[in-house]
Amino acid sequence: MKECFGLLLGLFCLLGFVSSAEAIKIKLAEVQNGVSVVQGSEGAKNATIIWEGSGVTQVNPNGGFSFNGIVPPDCVGTLSDGVDTIAVVVTSCTPVASAVPQTGLTTSFDENNPQRDDGALRKGVALPSPRFTDNLDGTIIDHLTGLIWLRNANCPNAPRDWQTALTDVASLNTTGTMNGNNCGDFSNAKSHQTDWRLPNMRELHSLININFFNPAISNATGEGNCITQLSSVCPFINLQSAIPPATRYWSSSATPFQFAMSSGVWVIDSFSGEVLNIDENTASFVMAVRGGS
Repeated sequence: MKECFGLLLGLFCLLGFVSSAEAIKIKLAEVQNGVSVVQGSEGAKNATIIWEGSGVTQVNPNGGFSFNGIVPPDCVGTLSDGVDTIAVVVTSCTPVASAVPQTGLTTSFDENNPQRDDGALRKGVALPSPRFTDNLDGTIIDHLTGLIWLRNANCPNAPRDWQTALTDVASLNTTGTMNGNNCGDFSNAKSHQTDWRLPNMRELHSLININFFNPAISNATGEGNCITQLSSVCPFINLQSAIPPATRYWSSSATPFQFAMSSGVWVIDSFSGEVLNIDENTASFVMAVRGGS
């Protein structure tokens, strides 16, 4: 009788173990108003859900979770609860990685025939609204590219040469600081992320909306100028918008062209959106980005 009871108890425990090991289930994953809306179940209880590398919510005691997150550029997001990692196909989503976006210009300047220039034609992938969302954790989502930007657009609090800019971003990954200044990133379960990088030239220029200047970056909705003095209007803080050249930002993209004995590196002027190649020893500013394919 004891052997029978022990066998039954063991079988019950085995069944209980199997039933608790169910993989994450996704109930909803679609784009709504420019963000990924995801709902699921069978997550590890009380675990942090990681979406595309960032902590976004906590699993409830019943294993359920829901959140709004970035739209993956290829419409397939990576989701993890620390136990299982799955690929989530986001519906109502258009891949943007291979498409050319609109410039943002809405006024025609063709005096002879105002139907031929960019301001009239507006070709390319339509810019989303909202364009940016402040994640309230020191980071910003760009809904055009899916890239995540550090909200502080001048964490070193000083212009830097290119090699120092690269070192600044490496410091952000290890200590959460640049030039000894806390950059305000607590997006990784209340800690900083460790995969920040200096944006390449195309990523940096993707922020530019040439319908605006001083700076040539839109506000959060995409409908007006990013007025840096008003944090409720500009998604970034400390974005440089003074008089050029004090508005240039380093990319990670160097060129074969040489200035004396040093490399030439591409920069973007946030005042006008101008793209320039300058000596790597010239002082410019630092932004940080993560994500992308």
